[in-house]
Amino acid sequence: MKSWRFFIGFMAIMLYGGCGGDIVEPESVDADYSITYYTQPPHSKESVGYLLSNTDYVDLSPMGSSPYTLLIGVTDKKGQEALDFIQQKENSPIKSIQQVYTGLAGNANMYRVVTDKYFQSRNFYVSESYRTNQSKAGTYDINVLPYITVKMHAGQDVSSVEEEYKSVLKLYRENDDGTFLFSCTFKTSYEVLMLSIHVYDKLEVAWAEPVLLR
Repeated sequence: MKSWRFFIGFMAIMLYGGCGGDIVEPESVDADYSITYYTQPPHSKESVGYLLSNTDYVDLSPMGSSPYTLLIGVTDKKGQEALDFIQQKENSPIKSIQQVYTGLAGNANMYRVVTDKYFQSRNFYVSESYRTNQSKAGTYDINVLPYITVKMHAGQDVSSVEEEYKSVLKLYRENDDGTFLFSCTFKTSYEVLMLSIHVYDKLEVAWAEPVLLR
């Protein structure tokens, strides 16, 4: 199973590194807040698969047409200013915005945003909406939180994951079932999904999966 997942993980890293995939080019940029706008998400033509708790295969397919429902995570003043800027600009693509509670957001304010254009910024986290291979047709009701759950093989220490990914992952807590929840510093759901596949492919790791908001 690991050898199969290694191939999938390797291809995911290639895509993440810009070496493959059908990536949508930006439509425009607001440089002051490092906001990039797209007519559709850059990786909207790619689905991402992973094993749920190492048992059931889950395929996540992103919404490919507007209006888009995004989950935005804001952790600081700059991020809030950037989101406010988009909302208040003339001909804003944002149609509605509602604060949501995830139970895992820490000090982040999380918003569900309906928008005519996909946008992202280094100042806040953004998740596209996804459907799974088990979703009803046409239903895109899943977002990816900036967290990854990791289960180590028996006798293996989680410090190996902490050390290798210390630039992008921080241990948030150990769960009662012996799994470990990590927060992630990446700014898009696509990056979080790619990273979860990469972590899974470590020999010391039994499984790793993104945290989903339904």
